[in-house]
Amino acid sequence: MAGRNKNRLPLGFAVPLVLMVIVVAVGLYSMSQIQKRLVEIVENHNVKTSLVNSMRYSARERTISLYRMITLSDPFERDEEFTRFNYFGTAFADARAKLINMDVTTKEVDVLERQADRTSTALESQARIVDLAIGDKLVEAQKLFFNETVSAQEKVFTELNELLEIQKKSSANAAAESAAAYNRAQALMLIIGGVSFFLGMFVASVVIRRSNAIEANLFLEKERAQVTLHSIGEGVITTDAFGNIDYLNPVAERLTGWTEEEAKGLPLLDVFSLLDEEGIKPSDSPVNVAIRESRIVSSSSETIINRRNNHGYAIEHTAGPICDHNHETIGAVLVFRNITAIRAMAKQMTYQATHDALTGVINRQEFEERLSLALEGARSDKTQHVLCYIDLDQFKVVNDTCGHQAGDELLKQIVGLMAEHSRKTDTLARLGGDEFGLLIVDTELAQAMEIVGNLLVAIQDFRFGWQDKSFTVGASIGIVEIKPDSGTIVDLLSAADSACFVAKDMGRNRVHVYQPDDKILNQRWGEMQWLPQIREAVEQNQFRLYCQQIVPLGAPANSIQRFEILVRMSREDGVMVPPMAFVPAAERYHLMPYIDRWVIKSALEFLQSYQHCSMHEKQCWAINLSGQSFCDDNFLEFIIDQFRITGVSPELICFEITETAAVSNLSAATDFIAILKDMGCSFALDDFGSGLSSFTYLKNLPVDFLKIDGSFVKDMLHDPIDRAMVKSINQIGHIMGLKTIAEFVEDEKTLNLLRDMEVDFAQGYVVHQPQPLYHLLPISSSKLAGNG
Repeated sequence: MAGRNKNRLPLGFAVPLVLMVIVVAVGLYSMSQIQKRLVEIVENHNVKTSLVNSMRYSARERTISLYRMITLSDPFERDEEFTRFNYFGTAFADARAKLINMDVTTKEVDVLERQADRTSTALESQARIVDLAIGDKLVEAQKLFFNETVSAQEKVFTELNELLEIQKKSSANAAAESAAAYNRAQALMLIIGGVSFFLGMFVASVVIRRSNAIEANLFLEKERAQVTLHSIGEGVITTDAFGNIDYLNPVAERLTGWTEEEAKGLPLLDVFSLLDEEGIKPSDSPVNVAIRESRIVSSSSETIINRRNNHGYAIEHTAGPICDHNHETIGAVLVFRNITAIRAMAKQMTYQATHDALTGVINRQEFEERLSLALEGARSDKTQHVLCYIDLDQFKVVNDTCGHQAGDELLKQIVGLMAEHSRKTDTLARLGGDEFGLLIVDTELAQAMEIVGNLLVAIQDFRFGWQDKSFTVGASIGIVEIKPDSGTIVDLLSAADSACFVAKDMGRNRVHVYQPDDKILNQRWGEMQWLPQIREAVEQNQFRLYCQQIVPLGAPANSIQRFEILVRMSREDGVMVPPMAFVPAAERYHLMPYIDRWVIKSALEFLQSYQHCSMHEKQCWAINLSGQSFCDDNFLEFIIDQFRITGVSPELICFEITETAAVSNLSAATDFIAILKDMGCSFALDDFGSGLSSFTYLKNLPVDFLKIDGSFVKDMLHDPIDRAMVKSINQIGHIMGLKTIAEFVEDEKTLNLLRDMEVDFAQGYVVHQPQPLYHLLPISSSKLAGNG
């Protein structure tokens, strides 16, 4: 029996010892797994938080770059900003891709999907803004930016803020889980200690060691959480269940002017002092509302935080309850951020949307709104107002002679002069280019005429100096009274514009008052009589095609004959109307695409027959296109269809586009040219040198020929400036690998001078008189004569 007991004692000792070893091993393994899990959670949280912050920073910098793109006038600076814009877009996408590839929760996936939708919407708006900015359409880009991009980007930030909030909650949940695991491990160790003192001491030592490790991990986790709260860009304040402050992060200290030590234990409103947009303090704090109603409370309007030193900031804030595991509210957290700069930017954007960027006066859109209010006042209150349409004279001389910078400075000085000679109650606006509007309110016509007369004298007496040159400018002013029966604002602007045109047509530097029965205005409106004539000419085939040869000035490198196809209008009496008689009206009333279609269709039909009966070697036929046709979405398809229908080779056609039309529709022109060049067509840039930025835009247009503007060619024998312009255009064209064509060559001396300059081709009366196109046929054809 004694031996049995002796054997049982070691066995009995061994059993609890083995049990203790097993339990301790299990406990140690469990705590190791807890520690490992804590490390994984903390690392995962930190990486996610870093990626989300990177996305926020990239999105913010991308928006700033986009804003700079639409406010910069220099295209090279816009290109730099465009590169920076793309860089942050790539950074945003990289950070998001890394975040998605991590172990994300279902809730995080939902937020990321919403964020992707928000970002997609913002990217579409940003892409359109970039296109507008590259196309130099800054005003439209700014409007789109203010109307769509800002709000879309704010929604993206909202989703990113929600991701940060998820990370904060994940951190809190991890801390709670680790505390619960710690309590379970400690309880297990205490049970083992009750089995025996020795085993208890042993287990206690293990527990103490492991407890120290867990406490160190918990402290580290707390430190990491503190670092996270210190690193975010929002102010964070936490309170207890009574609304008394527990914690402030550094951003909250900076925005409130209180340190955490000073604020701890104080009621929130003592530290977080708010004013609404009317300067009135709210009756309750957002934290008290969040605790009392157990819901998230956000600012719904502009709120000002009254800093401790009385320096206020505009803020947005959100307060939410903090609940324990029993869903009992134990406090609240308040998150707020300084939006003073954002509000200032929004105000600046609003200003830019309503004002001209160069001169600082209001733009056309805002002017039309104020004009509408004045018209409503005239109808409702019987008040009298006067609308003035002002067009500067000789502005183009300054712009062409001295460049854009001089022209811009002239406009700014003229605006200052007009503002000085108008009343503070009047409204001055830039309507476009060198055209301005002046709304003189609460004034009869006689008094308005006196104001406008003084303004006109001041402009006439003004002298603009630039470098070693001095210029005089004038103004043609059209005036119309605003009465209850004045019609719409479109009618008012049209009447003022017509009166201004009459003033310009009568010799400039004068004022003309619109009258409904004005004979001069009736002559001006007579332009509209061209509309039915042009439409009838298109429909009844009353246009006629002419041609003029373009001859090489050097030894011909090949046997290609070149002609430009011209258009005339045939009247009923057989008189041929030159294009300058009807083309301005067609351009003014957007009928040029119809004429262009007729010319292309008729010319290709002629060439279809001409190819079968001509004994000449290969020809190239130049056809003029208007800038309005570039904006016609179906025009390119029409040209391609005509090539297909007639079977004419595109290699026979050289389309001529004016420099002004190409620059004003640069993006459309570039795409248009690229597609037709791929088919075999060639392109010539017509009237080159008459634009404002010829050499700047030339490198962006894939043309084959430069047609030197005839205004330089015809006077180059007597004008050294014109001669220098022709020479420089020819040299630049050759450097870029382009052939040059001189227009308006009317005498042998000019022809010889062009040949000495090594200009490639000449066109003008001295080399070939325009003739009907069908005269080139070796056989007679009544059908072709009708198309010729």
